[in-house]
This record gives sequence, C-alpha cells and structure tokens, in this order.
Amino acid sequence: MITTLDVSEQIQVVELAPSRSSLPLPTTDHRSPTTDLVCVGHIISEMIHFPYDVKGPFLGSPPAYCATAAARQGTATGLVTKIGPDFPPGLLQPLRDAGVDLTGLLTGDRTTTTELIYDAQGHKEIRYPTKASPITAEDIPSSYHGCRMVYVCPMDLDVLPENLAGVAALGRVSAVDLGGYGGVHMSRTTRAAVPSLIDLACGTAEHFTIVKASDEDAAAIFGWDNPDEAATRFLACGPAVVVITMGAKGALVSTVEHRWHVPPLPGTVVDTTGGGDTFMAGFLSHYLRYADPFEAARWGCATAIWVIEQSGGVRPERMPTHQQVQERVASYR
Repeated sequence: MITTLDVSEQIQVVELAPSRSSLPLPTTDHRSPTTDLVCVGHIISEMIHFPYDVKGPFLGSPPAYCATAAARQGTATGLVTKIGPDFPPGLLQPLRDAGVDLTGLLTGDRTTTTELIYDAQGHKEIRYPTKASPITAEDIPSSYHGCRMVYVCPMDLDVLPENLAGVAALGRVSAVDLGGYGGVHMSRTTRAAVPSLIDLACGTAEHFTIVKASDEDAAAIFGWDNPDEAATRFLACGPAVVVITMGAKGALVSTVEHRWHVPPLPGTVVDTTGGGDTFMAGFLSHYLRYADPFEAARWGCATAIWVIEQSGGVRPERMPTHQQVQERVASYR
C-alpha cells in the first residue's frame, strides 16, 4: 500500500529515509569511472515565433538544459546527440562552458530544428521542420558504457522504442523523460502515427529505474488530468521511482511504498522554459549521491526555481552551482 505524505508531514517524511535505502544506488563502474550522468537526446536549433516577432536560433531541448544544469552542479556529465553540418556552431558554446563532455556529439546529415509557436493567448505548439536521425545503443561512446546513470530525455522519439532497452542497459541506473514518448514534446505527426500513447509510454517506462513526466505529459498520454493516478499507472509498469512535475504545484514523487508531494520554493518567475528539465538535473544529481527520491525532488525544485527566476535560454550562468542550490534547499527546513 502506498503511504501518501503531504507538505504538513515533511518531518515525518525525513524520518522515513531508512526505508528508501533499498532503492537502486548508482555505484561507480570501472568501465566509466569519471562519468556520473549521460544525457541522451537531440539538442535543437530553435526559432521562437511570437504573435508579432520571431527570435532565434537558440540552443534548446531537454538534454541541453539538463546536461548544462547538472554539469554546473559538479556532476560529471556527458551528452549523446546528433547534429548536422548546418547546426550553428556558436550554440554549442554553453555546453562547453558548463563543462559538459561532448565525446558523444555525433555529426550526421541533418539537425533537429524546431519552431516554438505562441499564439496571442500564450498557448504553444512545437513544429519540427527537420529531425536528426535516431540515436541507438551503438551511438553511445564506449567511454560512457557503465556510467552511473543514463538519462534518455528526447524531444520526439529521439531513441526509437525498439532501441530503449539497449540504451538503458549501458548505465548502472537509468532514467527517462516521457515528454518524448507520448508527452507534449511529440509532434502532431508522430502522435497521430502512434496506435496507443498509453502503450508507448508504459512500454517505455518498463525499461527504466526512474520515470519522469510533467502533469501535462500525463494528461496527454492518458487523456485525463490526475497526477496521482498517473503515478500509480506508471509505477505498475515497473520503475522504482516515478516523478510527476506539476509546475507551480511542485512535484509528486512515488515509489511502491511511499508517495511524497514536494512543494515548490517561493520565487519570482520570469521564464518557465527549461524548468522541468533543470528540475531533473537537480533531482538526478542528488539521487546519484544518496538514492533518496524525496530529498532529490527538493534539490530539483531548488534548481528549477533558480533557473526560472531568470531568462535567456541555455546559459551556464543561468544554472545554479551546487552551493547555490544547497542554500535554496535550506529554506525548506
């Protein structure tokens, strides 16, 4: 039976830490002794269309945000992605400046480009004029084999379903973002071609230790808005930990035994772009150290609020350091 613990029970939750110690701990492997986290997915060259203006190109995508934010916190982070010869070279500089290892940067025939289109009401649509070829297990550099964690965080089926098991197996522990497997990052064309978004998402989740989805992703997958029930459904697919990010409502973290609602930290929100991706950078960085999903979620919330209090896309200086996150987490106490 799942025990649900809300904000008012935070002290009780902290006392439950020993029962969480049985969760998978990503130990160091001799094959990749220096890599903690490998983010897998396409980085993008993005144009943003506002009702009366167009800006870009910008560096974007979950792996770009997550890798940059994790590296800023001192997590040894690698990236596996594919770009074409048309990719603006200046867009790679934020990754280099943050210290992301780019051994897995592969050059193919084309870049994934996106158009993020906002209407007058603030609703958005993502279009994909071009897409890089899918990433397979064979594309993962041997230096990353046995890394402490592989995190598949695609935009739009960047790793095809039939290749997920092979990619996930290359890490000691694995995680996935369902935004690109039934969630809101998928293009309309891809969504229309999938017979069942529920089967796609659940079939993806079964290969991973940690599964992340936003509340919007869950609603897109199941057709109803109920994060609690979505977490239960995802857990039934086999992962040890399910994280549902809920924007201004914080995050819902679930294991088979427990469920925690982790509230957001207060702050002045300027730009929510990348909030969920940098939440996961903080979450995974902390989980790599302690395998404690509740404390990891608090670390994720502290990372995200730091980022969304600023604007400017993927920039190292927009991402907090380990010490800066630690200071924000202290306000939970």
